[in-house]
Amino acid sequence: MFTKLTDTNKAVIFSVLVLCMSVGAALLIRFLELPQGPVMWTLWSFTPTVAALIMLLVVTKDGYSKEGWKSLGLHRLGLSVWWIAFGATLLITVAASAVVWATPLASFVVLEGGVMDPIIQFLIFVGIFTVWFALGEEIGMRGYLQPRLMSLGRRRALLLVGLVWATWHMPLFFLAPAIGLLKGNLLLFFPLFYGTVVAASFFYGYLRIYTGSIWPASIAHSVHNAAWTILGAFTLITASPVLVSVYLVGDFGILILIGTVIGAIWFGHRFKSGMDQAQSGAEAPRVAPAHPSAPAAPR
Repeated sequence: MFTKLTDTNKAVIFSVLVLCMSVGAALLIRFLELPQGPVMWTLWSFTPTVAALIMLLVVTKDGYSKEGWKSLGLHRLGLSVWWIAFGATLLITVAASAVVWATPLASFVVLEGGVMDPIIQFLIFVGIFTVWFALGEEIGMRGYLQPRLMSLGRRRALLLVGLVWATWHMPLFFLAPAIGLLKGNLLLFFPLFYGTVVAASFFYGYLRIYTGSIWPASIAHSVHNAAWTILGAFTLITASPVLVSVYLVGDFGILILIGTVIGAIWFGHRFKSGMDQAQSGAEAPRVAPAHPSAPAAPR
């Protein structure tokens, strides 16, 4: 449809499209009264992937070439930083939980069944999230959007991706209130949520730039989602439940935010030269318009 769009224009169209799709998905979840579960989260999480596919196959036709698909970063594994994606993300949540356990607000408890079942559950969750729910978001946000904003500069690109990513969540909070994700004071909710998502955008985005792959970002995203949920089972809250479970060590708690900022700064400094040299993560490939007879996509 539009074969001469700049990367920035592609990013703008994608952003508008994915935000509109998030509104539609949230309204559908509300209309169908879908409970939290695989169906609801699949419907929601894959809207960025669907938006990316629409961009590739309908709007720009970039998907009718091998380079168009390679731009998503799925063809590389990025194995060299998997240990960071997994370990650093887990450390952030464990450290945040340990801080809370050391206060009068909460304490560490061992479940009756021991620690092995939660550990196994955590690993299963990470595996499922990595190849499904988190990947659905990452294909759109880090796979499609981020490379097409890199011409604006690394920091500006990652900031914008974080803002789009955070705003993409808003319809789920406000249009599908039955799932109960919106908690606490809104004056605290918005700064903490946007701050945490933007910080994660830098951390995950650096992984994407350094490796040219979205798999490390998907792993880190999955570990975060699984860790704060599982570690909550080891936390006995003795006072101020909302303070502990929402504002301190919740999905966007202040301690998680601080840890993610530290992780992003560390990775950005430690691997700066490598990111500077990572050509595939620095700019989306230029894709020539496909010939009408070209196949839809490589198998």
